[in-house]
Amino acid sequence: MKKTNIPVFNIQQHCDNKEINNFKVASFNDVTCAAAEFEEDHRHEYFEIIWLKNGTGIHQIDMIDHSYKNSVLFFLAPGQVHKLIQHKKSQGYILKFLPSVFKQEKDFMDYVFDTCLLDTDRSCPIISIPKQMNDVIEELFFRFTEEFNKQQPYADTILSSYLKILTTQIRRIKDTYLSKEVYMNKPQYDLFREFKIAVERNYKTKHTVQEYATHLHTQARTLNTVARKYSNKSALEIIQDRIILEAKRRLYHDSKSIKELCYELGFEDPSYFTRFFKKSVGTSPQYFKINRVEISNPAFA
Repeated sequence: MKKTNIPVFNIQQHCDNKEINNFKVASFNDVTCAAAEFEEDHRHEYFEIIWLKNGTGIHQIDMIDHSYKNSVLFFLAPGQVHKLIQHKKSQGYILKFLPSVFKQEKDFMDYVFDTCLLDTDRSCPIISIPKQMNDVIEELFFRFTEEFNKQQPYADTILSSYLKILTTQIRRIKDTYLSKEVYMNKPQYDLFREFKIAVERNYKTKHTVQEYATHLHTQARTLNTVARKYSNKSALEIIQDRIILEAKRRLYHDSKSIKELCYELGFEDPSYFTRFFKKSVGTSPQYFKINRVEISNPAFA
């Protein structure tokens, strides 16, 4: 079965073309904005928060099924491959935004990273909303929608403020699932956050712990210490896991050759890439690619 490259949607697609081009929000049942979520596997160029306040189903994210029911929030970062399969129709909202919605990069890192949009090692990508918080989340999404549809001056500033409030409320909920130890040594946790963000931005070009240590003006052993403290993985494992995740995404969904994928992920030698992949996954890239095709073909079901 021949694969087609997975579609990548930008923030202007499936939404009305409003004046605000770095932020979109709509009711979940709004076909013009939520249609993409039910397409075959796809990915986005933007961040996304989906609130489903009822209904049931499965949200497939990066080849992992996440069952949901009642009130839940899903978080998606650019590049993640996903698809929603509804068993019982859901209501709620879908919010899409680019980093430029925040005027300061520090705000983007503070308010995005700690809401699961990058910190996927912990309680993400799904959080159940306690009943007592539903009204708060409902009010915030109502405010988002109202402000977005008004198209008044300074709407981007107000929407950015609402997004900070929403992500802060989410952080409160998230903290109930996490040990307070995470925040007891803030300098170490901040370094871990910076490391994860650096990996997300540079995994195609930087493959060693020393490269990231130099980039972050620290020592390789220090990165290993904070990585193990907050993820139970070594710094090298975090780097390699990110490379492998992207390799799996591409092998599963894209029609490009192993050689092309190898070069895109920063490897100079396809043979070395094959050994690297096989050591981590247990199979060769070619076997993984073919096996996934067969599984997706009804003739092999």
